[in-house]
Amino acid sequence: MKKVILIFVGLVILAALVYVMIPSGEDAAQQLDQAQTGQAKEAALIQVSKDQQELALSAKNTKIGFSCAKHIAGKTITVRGGWSDAFGSQLSGKAVFDPQAGELLQVEMSIQIDSLWSEHDILTDALLHRGFFQVQQHPQATFLSTRITAGSAEGNAQQNATHQIEGNFSLNGITRSISFPARIELAKDRFRLHSQFSLQRGDFNVHFKDTAGFGLLTDENISKLVALDVAIEDVFGQKTSAQTDRSLAATDNGQDSAKAKQPVDLTQLPPAFTETIPATQIEFAMVLVPGDAEKGIAPLYVEQHEVTWNEFMPWVAGRDLENQEDLGELRAMKLRPSPPYGSVDRGFGMDRRPALGMSRLSAELYCKWLSKQTGKTYRLPTEKEWEHVFQLGGGSLDAPPSEEEAERLTVYTDNSWDDDIDDWATRPVGSTQPDKLKLYDLAGNVCEWVIDTGDERVVRGGHFDSDREELGVGRQVETADWNRDYPNEPKSIWWFVNARWVGFRVVCDAAEVEAGEAKGAPQQQEQESAAPAA
Repeated sequence: MKKVILIFVGLVILAALVYVMIPSGEDAAQQLDQAQTGQAKEAALIQVSKDQQELALSAKNTKIGFSCAKHIAGKTITVRGGWSDAFGSQLSGKAVFDPQAGELLQVEMSIQIDSLWSEHDILTDALLHRGFFQVQQHPQATFLSTRITAGSAEGNAQQNATHQIEGNFSLNGITRSISFPARIELAKDRFRLHSQFSLQRGDFNVHFKDTAGFGLLTDENISKLVALDVAIEDVFGQKTSAQTDRSLAATDNGQDSAKAKQPVDLTQLPPAFTETIPATQIEFAMVLVPGDAEKGIAPLYVEQHEVTWNEFMPWVAGRDLENQEDLGELRAMKLRPSPPYGSVDRGFGMDRRPALGMSRLSAELYCKWLSKQTGKTYRLPTEKEWEHVFQLGGGSLDAPPSEEEAERLTVYTDNSWDDDIDDWATRPVGSTQPDKLKLYDLAGNVCEWVIDTGDERVVRGGHFDSDREELGVGRQVETADWNRDYPNEPKSIWWFVNARWVGFRVVCDAAEVEAGEAKGAPQQQEQESAAPAA
């Protein structure tokens, strides 16, 4: 009985933590103009004359996004989805305009409903199979404009709107006339249309049906308004924020870089340099480590400490993106992690603490993003490289450190107890003394992801909850138990609930660093290394 009570209390505490950590947002639809709706009107497709032009619409030049808020226990949470080329969405239609008058005459569009994307797999399933969209009976949604007039109503929420578009919209077998604002730009070399407005989902029979016994989520606590964002653009040579991240999906992790294979003159390279991430202005230090030709290890730069939340979390939260709506799309493309479940830092703290609990996929995609940001190829170290660096720093792969070395150089069981949270915890990076290479925490604080390990996913070193005997010599292979208590099925590919001691640091091939780069960084590095042990 006592065990049952303890389990119950634990679940209550976990639920409370989840509730506290869920950010409460705003219902974006409430800030937009609500489309005027009414009876469908007589409409016919314009037959394009010789003086008119027609632009074919597809998911390549047309993107439709939607967002809707759900209100649960005082929290407002926004979910996103839509149709775009990035997900193979099926969309067709045309825009007809008069180039001489510079006027858009008509827009016609057809959308294959089941080709939508959303930022969560569970949400996608709910949209397609829980009543929102009646895909089996009505697989398509259509729109045909009936009138496009210049001018915008005073006080319009879309402040840059230039026109009002009216047309018949069909969804779930219901057809209504809707009218909404839009910005239209028409020139010889481009056509752009952008519209943001909200719709009453009930007008088109879009309702949530709790066929799976969700209980907590009902149609009543889902906002009645849905925000829509429609963009048509036929412009060449431009990239959106999301497209920048999409290009990462087609790149490797930089291990085959031709530049990295060039001979390296260590005497021409700085012993250390400070990297600044352009999108966030967060800095971190990199230290030069000699290679070993016999082992096939080239010289490389190694991050002085493990990747911190300060570096990692802006990428997770999409703070680098110009348009926050791109974050949901990138998550759906599996290019950014889903929101973490519960307290991502486990209550240890965020500032200067090592990021932890992420899968190797999360770490590798962060490296690709960091590479794109900086122009250097950042990646995870291979296992051989990690062992090489650890040994050059004074560590042994055959025996754990002495008690004196462990206390001086590592964060582990004997020095990681945190009275504030009554648990073992990480410590801010650089809290201990550096090793012979002036690197911190290779054998403690959090274990570190390595690559080139075959079918296994491996972390090396010890961590804040390790006994001294595990430090340095520790090697752990990912198992299902690392995410045993993650509440959703399937389990997250981004985060671990149980492996709270997993982290990583990045490396960069020495050949990618310019000879005169980051002058002054070595002196700064020496000052940081001279900091007394905490």
